[in-house]
Amino acid sequence: MIIYSVCLASLVLQANALSFSPQSRFIGNKVHHHDTTVHSTSITMRKQKASDKRTRRMQKSHDTESFTETIALRPGTSPLTPMSTGQWQHKTVVVMNEFESTARLGGRGRSRKRSAVYSNLASYHGQFLELLTKEFLAEESVVRDRIDSAAADSMHSLLLESSGHALFDMYPERRGNIFSDEVYRLVKAKDAKSTFSLDKETEDSGRQGLPQNSKFSQNDVVMLTLQPAGVGDFFGGSSIPTNKDATSIEARVLGTGPTYVDVAIQGGRFEATFGPAPNNFGPAGKGDPNLRLRMDRYFSNVPYNRMVEAIGQLTTIPPKKTKEEIALLKEADRKDASHRRSVDGVIRQTILNSFAFSNKESPMYGDLDAAKLNDLAKHIAKPPFQDSAKLTNQVLGYFQSNPQQLFSPFNGPQLSAIGAALTRKLTMIQGPPGTGKTTVAAAIAFGFVHQCRTSTNIPKHSKVLTTAFSNVGADNLAEQLIRLGLKVVRVGKASAVTKGLWDYTLDAAIARDPHAKKALEDATKATSNLKGTSGKKGSGRSKLDIASERNKRDLATAAVKASIEACNVAATKAMREADVIVSTSIGAADSRLLAACGMLVGEDEKEAKINDVAMFAPDGLPPLSLPFVIVDEACQSVEPGSLIPVFSTNSCRSLVMLGDPCQLPPTVVSDDSGIGESPLSVSLMSRLSMALPQPVIVTAQVDKSPRDDLYLNLKLTRQAASLVRHKGGSGSDSNVSYRKRYSGSLLLSVQYRMHPSIAAFSSAVFYDSMLSTPKFLTSQRPVPQELENILPLERGQASVRFVNIAGSQNERRGDPATSTGILLSDIDPSLQSSSYTNEAEAAQLVDMLKEFMKNRVGGSTPFDGTIGVITPYSGQVILLKSMIASDPEFRDLMQKNPIDLEINSIDAYQGRERDLIFFSTVRSNRKGNVGFLTDWRRMNVALTRAKVGLVVFGDMDTLGNDHHWEAFCGWCENVECVFDVDPAELNGPSFE
Repeated sequence: MIIYSVCLASLVLQANALSFSPQSRFIGNKVHHHDTTVHSTSITMRKQKASDKRTRRMQKSHDTESFTETIALRPGTSPLTPMSTGQWQHKTVVVMNEFESTARLGGRGRSRKRSAVYSNLASYHGQFLELLTKEFLAEESVVRDRIDSAAADSMHSLLLESSGHALFDMYPERRGNIFSDEVYRLVKAKDAKSTFSLDKETEDSGRQGLPQNSKFSQNDVVMLTLQPAGVGDFFGGSSIPTNKDATSIEARVLGTGPTYVDVAIQGGRFEATFGPAPNNFGPAGKGDPNLRLRMDRYFSNVPYNRMVEAIGQLTTIPPKKTKEEIALLKEADRKDASHRRSVDGVIRQTILNSFAFSNKESPMYGDLDAAKLNDLAKHIAKPPFQDSAKLTNQVLGYFQSNPQQLFSPFNGPQLSAIGAALTRKLTMIQGPPGTGKTTVAAAIAFGFVHQCRTSTNIPKHSKVLTTAFSNVGADNLAEQLIRLGLKVVRVGKASAVTKGLWDYTLDAAIARDPHAKKALEDATKATSNLKGTSGKKGSGRSKLDIASERNKRDLATAAVKASIEACNVAATKAMREADVIVSTSIGAADSRLLAACGMLVGEDEKEAKINDVAMFAPDGLPPLSLPFVIVDEACQSVEPGSLIPVFSTNSCRSLVMLGDPCQLPPTVVSDDSGIGESPLSVSLMSRLSMALPQPVIVTAQVDKSPRDDLYLNLKLTRQAASLVRHKGGSGSDSNVSYRKRYSGSLLLSVQYRMHPSIAAFSSAVFYDSMLSTPKFLTSQRPVPQELENILPLERGQASVRFVNIAGSQNERRGDPATSTGILLSDIDPSLQSSSYTNEAEAAQLVDMLKEFMKNRVGGSTPFDGTIGVITPYSGQVILLKSMIASDPEFRDLMQKNPIDLEINSIDAYQGRERDLIFFSTVRSNRKGNVGFLTDWRRMNVALTRAKVGLVVFGDMDTLGNDHHWEAFCGWCENVECVFDVDPAELNGPSFE
């Protein structure tokens, strides 16, 4: 029942079986190994040409052993994908590194060039496969260690629940359906052995409460496991989800409350696994009222499968076609050449060559000429199709005339970025906070749709694929595109999509199709009938029972296959009628989308196909083509994740990536540094924008609107930026501004979110003072009077405040509170929290919030905006929430005069904004250790969420040990917005 165990077994077995010896050497047309244990892995390349043989003859006349350097795969890596069962088709080679002179060796060096190419392919594949394998194992280890250590001790099991990672004795209630998914509400059973108290305000229907610091949140993957003996049976072996005898299914969290967790499960799977729910209203009737389930935070292996597949698609060399395939291809060309599609070679080569340029093991390392990056920069600047420039001019003219008032006025940098994206094969757009990145992405998609509808050079049935790293980001894109009047299909489970977009999902399209709807109902009924078919074991079963079971399985298999085919037909019809297909980056490999694009998998590969694309889509028409791909939030995704939308459908001719390398990098569990030191922490967009030269845009436009640069041009602001560059380290880029590091991208340089004083520090330090603020925004973003009454400035009108809470040892490590009574020294490390808290900061912050809310009462124009409380540590989030929940005065103020208040981590706030932000930095210690606050990208995100006011709580003595925070603290002191708190008076507000 456990999915990951199969995947892990494949990882380990294939990695052990196909590790290359470091003594492997490319000779002639084979990879030769000195280690006899791996002779079976020799891979034969294509037949040598005459030039290859001539080069080999010339090489034999020299003492090649004296200047040959072997480059092999990293130890312990495998050229096979961990989830693949097919034969690896990559050419693994080692190259002779110092063939400095072609004249010396003779020939034109074709063999050496191919060797370098194959070596680069193998190196790219091997490195990212190793990184993904390490990440997979790290995430799997976190889950397994947490569950297994709790299973070994009953008190640890209770701690597992109280710390928010699991829930025991859960009672399932059927709540309905979201299209093909079934929705269940899990609540604490009334006879549950482990209970948690509720506040009086949240008690309802006499139900038991969940832990206050529950870590279950929307879109989390969870594992539901049967407690065979009912209530209290969460210590037994069969109740442990990692046990092979456990009865478990995977689910996805829809929402949570003080007393419940709602989950979505594929239709029919709950009944097939556990039987009907106790309140079931379907044909199966009501189930056992004593049914009890355990729920654990888990993870899915789907992203890993798809990323590994994308790596293979990038680095695989297509096999040589047979005469029959060539003839079939020519015949198809004569009728319609639209099937002749593949990812543009320039895009593929740019990704691979830039990797070789930055890979120390590559002969191209640091060599611009060898990597041909300057030449590639010229090629990616060319239009993807002949009439792209003409159609782009039409679109830009439409934007400026705006006859239907669909578009807000674009500034100069936005128009330049849109025009470049529509006329280039590869475009990267850096969008700092508040610069309208999503708006620009939607406008680019609008322009691509115009090309799909109008161009005679684009294959028929072409669509635009627009993706984002997160479901929230994809939903925001879909909403923007719908406002522009485009036909949108949202690919992905409806349960993971915003409710307002449910009607635009593929699930909705399938539900509207009568044939697909009936096929799904038949499949659900057939699979639910499987429950209990194998209940009898051994000789007790009669031949009739065995035949009946076999018949039920066969019927269920046929019904499921028929439902998949019917759903693919309905989904293809929906996507064919759409202009834009929207998904997450991982969701771009959705099986229904791949089927519509003619990408054959599994048994379908036996069908007739041309150039690896089926001749017909599931609806009987030619397959869809996706020549235009937009990837939003590109800097939040690991590189293999960004490859999925580009290579999964094998038809991308123009790629646009939008993101901000100066904000948070991808989250990598296996990166122990906490500040993104793993190569997997560098996104594809970040790597390309560092490697490629600055793009030259002939029609580039500047913003001519009046700007407010008062705080940006202050001497003290420039000094802060100089301090950061001066103390940036000893590397070659230590004195290079962050913006110049990523100059291969276009910059959106006008922000519309923050008051100019809030934006000034980030603009100077992180964007080379290129991020400007329109003058009209100054009057639209005044500091709330309630905040001015609490923290008044003697002079100036800055919207930033710094509350300096000294003490040198205010921080604490671990969960803020537990109710188990277990000593910390007795707790397994996997169950201990590594987060930090700071009660002094939390108390001051809560007191200030209360003062702020009191000032709202009776004011002439009370503040009615949104408030966000952010902190880098989850422990501080839990502490702040518990302090507010247990404060009667605070709850009373909220009831009398409600306000939109949200407490969350910095990572959760990326891509979001609030009117007023309170930022708790937490760290306060004698050693001056600031932890992962040293990550300047996390700092940038925290300082750029606020629109009208930013209040930072921190210990300047501790924070000043990091040069970024030293610069910010110095800037605040020079602006005279620092308020000191007396350490002896930390029981109440005492700001000076």
